[in-house]
Amino acid sequence: MNFLSEIWSSISQNRFRTAMTGFAVAWGIFILIVLLGASNGLQNGIQQNYGNRAINSVDIWAGWTSMPYQGLKVDRPMNFTNREAELIRKLPEVELFSIVANKDAVTANYGSQYASVTLKGIENDYQAIFRKTIYKGRFLNAHDYREQAKVCVVDKRLTEEIGTDDIVGKYLKLGDISFLVVGICENGERWEGTTVHIPLSTHQAIFSPDHKFDHISLTKKATVGSVPFDQKVRQTLSPIMQFDSQDRRAVGVWSEEESYEQTRGVMSAIHLFVLIIGICTLISGAVGVSNIMLVSVRERTKEFGIRKAIGAPPSTILTAVVGESIMITALFGYIGMFIGIGLMELINNFIPKGEDIPFVNPTVDIPAVVIATLFLIIIGTIAGLVPAVRAMKIKPIEAMNYEK
Repeated sequence: MNFLSEIWSSISQNRFRTAMTGFAVAWGIFILIVLLGASNGLQNGIQQNYGNRAINSVDIWAGWTSMPYQGLKVDRPMNFTNREAELIRKLPEVELFSIVANKDAVTANYGSQYASVTLKGIENDYQAIFRKTIYKGRFLNAHDYREQAKVCVVDKRLTEEIGTDDIVGKYLKLGDISFLVVGICENGERWEGTTVHIPLSTHQAIFSPDHKFDHISLTKKATVGSVPFDQKVRQTLSPIMQFDSQDRRAVGVWSEEESYEQTRGVMSAIHLFVLIIGICTLISGAVGVSNIMLVSVRERTKEFGIRKAIGAPPSTILTAVVGESIMITALFGYIGMFIGIGLMELINNFIPKGEDIPFVNPTVDIPAVVIATLFLIIIGTIAGLVPAVRAMKIKPIEAMNYEK
C-alpha cells in the first residue's frame, strides 16, 4: 500500500509532466487502434465487394477479335453456342459449370408496376457458383430446367422497384410472357443492375432460339498441367470459333482467385505497414516515458541518496521508478485504448448498412488491442529500467551534494 501511495504521490506532484507523458502514451495506442481499424474496414469492404461468390470461380465471355486469323479480318463478333460450352465443360479443371445467357432491357410488369431488367438464362450450378442466398421461396431446380418451366427467381432490387416483396407464388410478366415467381434472391454485382433468373432451357426456347450466348461461369479445381487455364480455354475454342489463340479480346477469361490473391497481397502489405507505423508510435510514447523518468530521477537524486544513507535497499528505488513508469503507461495506455475502440464503434454505427461502399466494420478485435496495450506496458517497463538502474547506482554522499 505504501508502495502505491509513494508512486501516486510522485505522479501527483508533477501533474503537468505526467499528463504530457500520459498523452504521448494514450496517443500512441489510440493511433494504433485507428490505423488497424481503418485497415480492417478497408479489407472488410473489399471482401464484401467480392460477395459470397466462390473464390475459385472463373468468368469466360465472348468479345470481338483484335487479331487476324487465317485471312479473316479483325473486329469480328464472337458468340458461344452449346458446342463450345460442352468443350469447356469437359476440361479437367472444370468443377461447377453454367452457361449464362443474358438478355438486357427486358420489361418486367407486375400489376401496375414496371421495371427494366436483365434476364439471365442459367443452368443448375449457377446458384452454387455465385452462392446465391434465397430470402423467400426457392431457387430454380432440376425439374425447372428439364421441363423448360416458365418460372423465375427475382433479386431484391426488383422487389424494391415494384414496391413489394409479396411476389413469391404470383406471376410476373417478362416481355409478353408470364412467369411464376418461385423465389427472391440477393442482388448480384453492382454493375449487373436488376436481374431475373430463368432456366437456360426456357431462355433458349423463348428468347434465344439460335442458342447463342456470350457468357460462361464456372469454378475450377487446382491447375492441371503447366498450361494456364485461360490459355487452355482459348486454345480449345480457337479452331472452332476461328480466332487466334493469343487474342485475349476475342475470348476473355477472368479468374476470381487471381484477382483475390492480388488484392489480398496488397491488403496484407497495407496491414503490415499500418502495424509498423503503430508500433513505432507506441515506441515513441515509451521513449517519452523513459525521458520523463530520467528527469524524475534527476529531481529525486537527493531523496534517493538519503534513502540509501539510512539503509534502504537499492531494490526499493528500482521498484519505485519502474512502478511509476508502469502506472503511467498502463493508466494512459488503457485510456487511449478505450477512446480508440469507442471512436471505431461510433464510426461503424454511422456507416450505412447494405450499401456498396469500400469501407465496412472498421472495428478492432478486443484481444488484439489488449495485447497491443500489454506490449506498450512492457515497453514502458523497459523504458523505466534505464533511469531506475541509474538511480540505484547513486552514491549517498554524491546525492547529498547534488544540485538540481
